[in-house]
Amino acid sequence: MSISVIVLAAGQGTRMSSSKPKALQTLAGKPMLSHVLSEVEKTKPDQTIVVHSPGHRDLVKNVATNFSEIKLVAQEKPLGTGDAVKAAIPTLDKGNNILVLLGDVPMIRAKTLKLLKEGVEKADILVLTTKLENPYGYGRIKRDEQNNVMAIVEETECNDEEKEINEINSGIIAFSREHIEELLSGLGASNKKGEYYLTDAIEMAHNKGLKVDTIITSSSEVFGVNDKKDLAEAERLKRAELTDALMEQGVTICDPSRIDIRGTLKCGKDVYIDVNTVFEGDVELSDGVTIRPFASISNSYIGENTEIKPYSTVDNSKIGNNCIVGPYARLRPGSDLKNESRVGNFVEIKKSTIGEGSKVPHLTYVGDTTVGKDSNIGAGTITCNYDGANKHDTQIGDNVFIGSGVELVAPVLIEDGATIGAGSTISKSAPKGKLTLERSKQKTIDGWQRPTKDKDKK
Repeated sequence: MSISVIVLAAGQGTRMSSSKPKALQTLAGKPMLSHVLSEVEKTKPDQTIVVHSPGHRDLVKNVATNFSEIKLVAQEKPLGTGDAVKAAIPTLDKGNNILVLLGDVPMIRAKTLKLLKEGVEKADILVLTTKLENPYGYGRIKRDEQNNVMAIVEETECNDEEKEINEINSGIIAFSREHIEELLSGLGASNKKGEYYLTDAIEMAHNKGLKVDTIITSSSEVFGVNDKKDLAEAERLKRAELTDALMEQGVTICDPSRIDIRGTLKCGKDVYIDVNTVFEGDVELSDGVTIRPFASISNSYIGENTEIKPYSTVDNSKIGNNCIVGPYARLRPGSDLKNESRVGNFVEIKKSTIGEGSKVPHLTYVGDTTVGKDSNIGAGTITCNYDGANKHDTQIGDNVFIGSGVELVAPVLIEDGATIGAGSTISKSAPKGKLTLERSKQKTIDGWQRPTKDKDKK
C-alpha cells in the first residue's frame, strides 16, 4: 500500500486579512499545516509533498522542517486545486497511490487517513465526505439512481436541485496512481472562476466507468477554515477534542469550554485543572497536580502533588514534587524549583534554582541565583543581578534566613546558616552561621519641622 500524500497549502487566505498564508494561521498554538502534517506522519506515508505559493516558500519550509522528509513544490499561479495537484506530479514517486489533503482542514485524524490509504486499494477514487444541515459553500456529492457517485458539483456551479444535496465533499480525496495523470490532463477551466477544479476529475472518472467510492466522517473532522470566524470555530472544536481525550484519561477539568491548550498537554493521574487556564507548548503535569484559575503554563514540567495557585505564570521552568506556586507568581525561563519548595504571591523567579524545602513567600525578585535547602527569603528581597551591562550570580546556601527588604548585590555569596538582617544591602560574602547586616545608624532629629503648604502659611 505505497502512497504519496499531497497537502495543498497554496491558498493566500485573503479573507484572513493576514500576511501569513491560510494554512499557516495558528490553531491551538500551531500552524494549521502542522496539525495536518502531524496526522500524516502517524500514517507513515512513503512520501509527503506540500504545495505552496511561490512567495511563501520560506514560511512553509519553517513548518515543514519539523517533520521528516517533506518535499516542497510551488504552484506558480493560483489556478485551482487541480492545477496544484498537477504541479506535484513530477515530484511523485512512481507507482504510489495518491492522497490529497488540504492545509486548511486541520481537524483530520490519522485513523481516517489510514482508512483512505487502505480503501483506495479497492477503488479508483475514494472521496471523504460528510453530511451538513446547511451545506452552503461546499461541493455537493451527486449520485445516480444506483447511489453511485456521478460528480462533485462546486457551490458556484450548483443548480437549485443540486443545492438541496446535503452530502458534501471534504476536499480530501485518494486516487489510484493508474488513472490520476490522465484525469488531471483532462481538466478544464470553463467554470465561473476560471480554475482547474480537482473535483471535476470525479465526473470524468464516472464517465470512464471507473470505481468511485466514499467514506463518510463527522463534520467536525473535515471542518474547513476560510476566515477568522472559522478559525475561532476550529479552536473550539480542537479544544473539545483535546479536553475530551484528557478527561477520558481521568483528568478533572472543571469547565472544558474555559481552558486553552496551545500545544501538547500530558497529564498523570488525579490532575485537577480549574477554569480559564492556558497551556502552551509542551507541558507535563504529574500525578496529583492542581492548577487553579487563570494560571498560564508554557513549556514546563510540574511534579507530583504540586499546586499552581491563581494568576500565576510558569514559563520554561521545572517544578518538583509537593511545591506551591503563587498566587500571582511568575516563573521565568530557567527557573528550577526543587521538592517541597514554595514561591508565593508577587514573586518573580528568573534563571534560578530554589532548593528543596526553601521558601520565597512574597514580594521578591530572585534572578541568576542558586538557593540551597531549607532557606527562607524574606519579603521585599531583591537579587541585584544586573550591573547595566552584564548579569552576575548570587549563591545562597542551606538554612539561610534573609530578612525583609534586603538587597543582595551580585556577585555575592551567602554561606550556609547565615542570617541577613532586614533592610540590609549586602555586597560582600556573608559568613556561615553568623548574623550579617548593613544599615546606617538610626537617628531622630530634634527640632525638625514638617513642611507645610504655601496656602497654609498664609
